[in-house]
Amino acid sequence: MAFFENFTTSIRDKWLNYVQDNRAWLELQMNNVSVRTPDGGRRPSSLLILGVINAIEPKLSNLMVPFYKLNSDEDALIEVLGLNFDPEMVLDGKSELGPTLDASSGEDTPLLEGLEGL
Repeated sequence: MAFFENFTTSIRDKWLNYVQDNRAWLELQMNNVSVRTPDGGRRPSSLLILGVINAIEPKLSNLMVPFYKLNSDEDALIEVLGLNFDPEMVLDGKSELGPTLDASSGEDTPLLEGLEGL
């Protein structure tokens, strides 16, 4: 379970870095489509988040196929991956999710090393 917790934390941090770098267009997009979050905020659609995190971490597709076969509900996948929160609240320090790692620090550790054959 430690692997999955580290994995979801890394994905979360990479997602937050992406949001920070792309705030302007994400805000425009969320004016049309957004999802309410348990923390009282809002986030982009599940499909947009899944597309972005798969682009950020291409080896995630090794897990997405079995996840999607188990449950094809995109909102449920976002929940399992720990991404059902308002990223703006986290970036602005208004959320209880705690501190984040800086995934853009230059240390690009492969998340799924050894899982290429899945």
